[in-house]
Amino acid sequence: MIPQSLTVPVWAELLDTSGEVIELAPLKVVVRYRADDPYAIGLDFEVGSDVWVCWLLARDLLARGLALEPLSGDQVGDGDVVISPARDVPWRVWIELRSPSGAGRYAFKRDTLAEILAKTEALVPPGTESGRIDWDRELTALGGEAA
Repeated sequence: MIPQSLTVPVWAELLDTSGEVIELAPLKVVVRYRADDPYAIGLDFEVGSDVWVCWLLARDLLARGLALEPLSGDQVGDGDVVISPARDVPWRVWIELRSPSGAGRYAFKRDTLAEILAKTEALVPPGTESGRIDWDRELTALGGEAA
């Protein structure tokens, strides 16, 4: 049977600017992907003992961020999610997340994210996402009726 989801634990680093010294603090993250929600990738950040903050970002935004030239200083996204290659080391990618309750800047290994993205694309190839969505269920969830 072909898997319909992906759950990958990874390590990221939180850019901690709260003290006098700016440092990168290790942080456990779980990357999630489901074939029935093919446009989204979930990032679950462990922010305390059994306390998690969950973010969803567009899979194509991650793909565009990983396609940027390392060390370029370019970025993709605006608003709540911005992805950019690091300016100092070619193997690092920054994902910046912002919400009304706070913001965080997280460093990931480029190869790790690229490998995860490739696995999601093996589950649901780019361009075929809409065929994996149960549109009747989605319409019902929005309060309408399925045809």
